[in-house]
Amino acid sequence: MQIPEEIKAALARLKEKDANLGQFPIGVLEAAWLAGVKVQAEGATQEEASLIFMTVLERKRPQIAASMPDSELAKMSAEECCTWGQTLMNSGQWQEADRWFLVALEKGENAGDLTAQCQAVGALGHLCRERGDFPQAMVLLQKALQLGERLGDRRLQGVIHDQIGNTLAAQGQYPEAVQRYKKCIEIAQENEDKEMQSAVYCNLGMAYGLQGDFNQAIEFYEMSLALHSMLGNDHGAAEVYGNLGIGYKDQGRYDCAEQMYLKSLEIAERLGDESTTASQYSNLGNIHLIQGRLDEAIQMLEKALEIMQRIGDEPGVARQYGNLANCYHQKGDVRRALVFYFKAGNILERIADFHGAAKLYFNLGVLYRDEIGEQGEARKNFEKAKTLFEIVGDVRNAQRAAQTLRDL
Repeated sequence: MQIPEEIKAALARLKEKDANLGQFPIGVLEAAWLAGVKVQAEGATQEEASLIFMTVLERKRPQIAASMPDSELAKMSAEECCTWGQTLMNSGQWQEADRWFLVALEKGENAGDLTAQCQAVGALGHLCRERGDFPQAMVLLQKALQLGERLGDRRLQGVIHDQIGNTLAAQGQYPEAVQRYKKCIEIAQENEDKEMQSAVYCNLGMAYGLQGDFNQAIEFYEMSLALHSMLGNDHGAAEVYGNLGIGYKDQGRYDCAEQMYLKSLEIAERLGDESTTASQYSNLGNIHLIQGRLDEAIQMLEKALEIMQRIGDEPGVARQYGNLANCYHQKGDVRRALVFYFKAGNILERIADFHGAAKLYFNLGVLYRDEIGEQGEARKNFEKAKTLFEIVGDVRNAQRAAQTLRDL
């Protein structure tokens, strides 16, 4: 079906008026428009067709960003570069995201734009945390906070306090993380920023849950969910339902956890949010694994893996390989467990996910110790895990690995 010239002209005008749509090549807009026309011809409403239009665009965004030539980056603002980099980071394409954030930082420095520099440095810090490079993440986030303070931009400061909290929590420093989250909440309340509050309440819930205070965790998740519902933010609600599931799982309330994961999954599938859909299949797989329903767990994890492979989420693919390895380990299928552990390890080494690699080496050590009986290989993997946990600053897990080595 050919798009009439008047529609092409309308799409071009739409690009000029809407900054977000303006980032998409006209050919991508045309493909999305055709998808909307198709569902309308099949009886969909205008609202449903519009949702299809936006869903197609969002699905195309990461692959467009990953293949964007340097000549196109040169035409964009620092803010646009950060937005595209964030899209790539969220889809697990860390190396490509790094390129966009560095270009954004260079543009900000050349223009003397402190706001752009603050956003770019903060984004690079977030990326380092995702990779498990916690010391470098903290250096970058502290620099971003200093820039935010020089600007006097309280909202930016709040965002960075939240990111520092996430980095501290990832290292097991939960009380310190809670203090950063509370600082962010204070700033959000000053600015009457309900969206920020809802996100940080969710992070507070995770921090309390990881400290074993599950009731407090669920209370914060419910506060976050209430704000997302008030704001009509279905994406946010889907995330919080998933976290509520984790809270119930940690309490041993597996039926409640499964209900929350299914609620999140229903919303994510309705929105066409493939990343959250995959996460909930993964969560469902892990809840089945905990309860010993290994075949059901594998089925869910394979669904998560298929989606993550399709959208190019390499860290997610590595996690699912690791989860599948755990399933086959429990089934006593050592050969297949090793295959999946090695697949996960290849990805984690390539994308430089030190924290993920540390966890993987620890699990491999357990497999060699308990199932294969090769104490030398077990020791080698526990030592690798200990070293990487120390490098990334995860003291709690480094001590756990050290104790495991002493017990060998």
